[in-house]
Amino acid sequence: MKTSVVILSIILTLCVFLPFLYFILNGTKNTVSIKKNINAVLKDSGIIYSLKEIWRKNFIGLSNDHKILTNIYFESGKPVISNINIEDIKQCHVIKNYNYDKKKITGLKDLYLELSFKSTNKPNLIIKFFNVDDDLAEDFELQRIEKWHSLISDAIALKPNLKLAS
Repeated sequence: MKTSVVILSIILTLCVFLPFLYFILNGTKNTVSIKKNINAVLKDSGIIYSLKEIWRKNFIGLSNDHKILTNIYFESGKPVISNINIEDIKQCHVIKNYNYDKKKITGLKDLYLELSFKSTNKPNLIIKFFNVDDDLAEDFELQRIEKWHSLISDAIALKPNLKLAS
């Protein structure tokens, strides 16, 4: 009688905790896989980053000399890489969109960082930080985008806009 209760308790406990362990291990495996893929792509570029951040399937980094901003995201399993020269950027803006329910904000819908270029030929580049359709919950993306907005704005301000006299 006692052994059957103990065995039943062990089986019941395993049935409850094994799915949680499986999801944790699977999530860790995916994160490590994405980091390996991003590091392989970065190694090929030859750029050394003083500031970089990896979250979900995204990477953003600023080179040591604050001249190049790199954005990598994975689309259909393949990396899409954008190397942007900081000297070409005129300004950057944070775009926040919220879900509304009867004139009341119910949650964050998406977050983008828009980079405007000095050249009018180049269209604005929009870097996605969060989208509720792709990601189930916001995971410090608001703090992340504010941090990168200030870093990019500071890097733009460091570049002198001097014109050479002839």
